[in-house]
Amino acid sequence: MAGDAIGETFRLGAVIYSGDFEIEPVLAEVCGRLRAPGRMRLGGVLPSWGGILANGRHEMLLEDLVTGAVISLSQELGAGADSCILDVDGLTRARLAVTGALSAGVDLMLTGKFAKQEAAGHGMREEIGASVVADVPTLVALREGQIDNWRAFAGDDWTRLPPEPDAILAWVEKVTGTTVRDGDA
Repeated sequence: MAGDAIGETFRLGAVIYSGDFEIEPVLAEVCGRLRAPGRMRLGGVLPSWGGILANGRHEMLLEDLVTGAVISLSQELGAGADSCILDVDGLTRARLAVTGALSAGVDLMLTGKFAKQEAAGHGMREEIGASVVADVPTLVALREGQIDNWRAFAGDDWTRLPPEPDAILAWVEKVTGTTVRDGDA
């Protein structure tokens, strides 16, 4: 059974959120607090939303937490387009950001979201696995609707986290042994 924020703690943490919840600001706050000088070395990618594309959808962005580069995961298909806007080149660059962070040695890996691509065996799936195999504490976010796909992928050795910065930071403290909530909460 998956661990929880109170019980057993695994080095793989999954922030579970409802379909209409905006997880990006929560993850941004967590990263902001972890980036304090001398705190810890973060690796991987931080999801955010960009502007509105011609088809009315938001551009999907990922920030490389090592280099600061912003990677677009969206391709502009034009007004009225309703097919998948995922830019495979952007996804490849994001995957390389995670792989590069593993090589550089980081204290905590963020792999963005576990979503449709990962559930289908693509996306960041391999990189999540590589991070876990390398024994790097790894944080991923996923919608409630992806829990069955997540369990099929991750099994039961992960900690379920609520979409709350303090709960996520408490998990980070447990798995890294680094104090991250001293007076900044």
